[in-house]
Amino acid sequence: MQQPVLYSWNFSAPRMAALQALCGRLGVRLRPVSPVECTLPLGRLPAEPLPAGPAVMPFPEEMLLMAFFPDALCDAFLAGLRAAGLAPVRRKAVLTPSNALWDSRELYRALSEEAERMEKARKAP
Repeated sequence: MQQPVLYSWNFSAPRMAALQALCGRLGVRLRPVSPVECTLPLGRLPAEPLPAGPAVMPFPEEMLLMAFFPDALCDAFLAGLRAAGLAPVRRKAVLTPSNALWDSRELYRALSEEAERMEKARKAP
């Protein structure tokens, strides 16, 4: 079984520190994704970040991807996000065989579309 990994995008230093503390308590490896890695398939992100280049992150919002999280760990992590004051992170997902082929931009688009649908449904009478 692979170690759970939390991939993160666009977290400020203070929020990243809080995220690192939560991951440490749960035995999850935190792995920030650099702009130069945003074109790589999610399922093929390297274990260590590629050297940062001059690239700019293709989207501004925070995003999280939980890889190799058993269901109970997923629940504990989401509860921990709320308890640590890190919620809400609007764009978060679990790595699946389907989205493993996507790159960061595709995941961001899919999660953004889902967030918009949920917001419209919430506002509907």
